[in-house]
Formats: sequence, C-alpha cells, structure tokens
Amino acid sequence: MLKKIFIIIILLNFLNHCDYKPVYSNQNKVNYKIIIASFSGDKDINNLIATNLKRYSKESSNEIVDISFDTKYTKNVLAKNSGGSITDYQTDIITTFVIKKKNKSESFSVNEKFNFKKMTDKYEEKNYERNIKKNLANSISQKLILRLAVIK
Repeated sequence: MLKKIFIIIILLNFLNHCDYKPVYSNQNKVNYKIIIASFSGDKDINNLIATNLKRYSKESSNEIVDISFDTKYTKNVLAKNSGGSITDYQTDIITTFVIKKKNKSESFSVNEKFNFKKMTDKYEEKNYERNIKKNLANSISQKLILRLAVIK
C-alpha cells in the first residue's frame, strides 16, 4: 500500500514538472488585426463568421490580415421513406477563404456537413436548422483561427 502511494506521488511530481502545453494553446494568441475585405454567399453564415472573427481581431496590432471568403450552403435530401416522403436531410457548407498577409496570399477551403431528421413542426425545423448553421459557422471560424495561428 505504501509502495503504491509513493509511486503515485512520484508520477504526479514528474507530471507537474514537465513542460506540457495543450495543442490548441496558440489559438488565443493570434495577434493580428483581421480585416474582412469581402464576403459572398449565404448571408446568415457570413455574418456569423464575420462576428466570430471580430472577436479574435486585435485592433492595436501592427500585423494586418485581409480575409475574403465565399460561402455556399446547400440542404439536400438524404433519405426518403417507402411512401416517398422526406425523412432525412444533409446540410453542407463549403467556405473558400483567401488570406492576404504581407504580400503573401493563401487560399483554402473548409467543408462542414451535418445530417438531421425531418421534423413534423416546420417552425421547430427552421429553428433547428438555424442552430445548425450557427454551430457550423462557429466550427468554420475556429478552423480559420487555427490556420491563422499556423501562418507565419
């Protein structure tokens, strides 16, 4: 028993003294002034992405990053029942970013998909779809911020 306690104390001591950092610790250290040059496509998703990017922008920074993006939103029928009625949908958001920083230009694309079942209440389905758009836009924004943290 005493041996086990001693081993646990030693292991905890080693873990406390190692230089562990979370993988995404640099995500909040983005020190850029983000300027959204232009965006096109789905208005709701673009506004959500722009709002998320403004949170990470540092107005006092000297490094300026220009971002342009285009968003395509589609809602496809995924499955039908034997009567021909729609039972499942798939939403697909494809966002293409163009990042300009110090005479360098980089473009990349982010694709997010989500499957959901059709609801009997149209109002609830619209609200659910709006929440899906919001969550997918947040995910796209996080991927862009991680990409900015990697760009030197």
